[in-house]
Amino acid sequence: MFMKQYGLIGEKLGHSLSVPIHEAIWEKISLAASYRLIEIPRGELAAVVPELLCTLDGFNITVPYKTDVMPLLDEITPFAREVGAVNTVLTGEKSRGYNTDDPGFEQMLRYFGMNPDGRPVFILGSGGAMRACRNAVKRMGARETWVVSRNPKHADEISYDDFYARFPDMGGLIVNTTPAGMYPRVEGCPIDTAHLTSIVARADGVADIIFNPAETVLTAAAKRVGTPACTGLYMLIAQAVEAESIWQGCSMPPHLAETLMKELHLL
Repeated sequence: MFMKQYGLIGEKLGHSLSVPIHEAIWEKISLAASYRLIEIPRGELAAVVPELLCTLDGFNITVPYKTDVMPLLDEITPFAREVGAVNTVLTGEKSRGYNTDDPGFEQMLRYFGMNPDGRPVFILGSGGAMRACRNAVKRMGARETWVVSRNPKHADEISYDDFYARFPDMGGLIVNTTPAGMYPRVEGCPIDTAHLTSIVARADGVADIIFNPAETVLTAAAKRVGTPACTGLYMLIAQAVEAESIWQGCSMPPHLAETLMKELHLL
């Protein structure tokens, strides 16, 4: 019996939980398939992707290739083009790039009761994941969005010093899309120690898309002062469910992401 083949590409994947998540989805829908992790060194993406397009039925993309992969595909969905990043590819006669991070992030905010409607949103980091999160909060009604970057280059980007100056008066939702605090460097935090407590105390909520560890320095600091906070496991599960719907060409069981969030013990 032919078994479908899927995978995840990225530079470093030792922290990935994608294999058990997709296997859990397949168990729910009675599908036999395989999922593997494919590490690609920087500079080798263009050489590796053509082979994957021929040998896999689909694949996911993570840091740092969510924008770099786009010119290597035959088609990009209008939605992924709007977001400006691709994290899911369906292969076939023509390869097609999708973005499931955006709906996954929106589902995570709703699951944890964080509503950006009418509020400022400050997104820490300026990579591909930022694009999906920014698109989602704009669609959810954010009053304004600011990208906080070490090297601001665009009109909607500000430095961390500007963030520290503005946020106490403005408040709003904080979203971390940087790898600061991700396993194995779990002591990291995108907000410096001198400002951390005062900043998170003024936040409506803190959403950190890091999924490993289950609690980051950033979310722990927020919870200590009573600010709602979450890490990114729900987003990871939800975007995987969305990807499977694309790959299998059908809707997934209702509330599957919520079910897996409760049933899986990955960390």
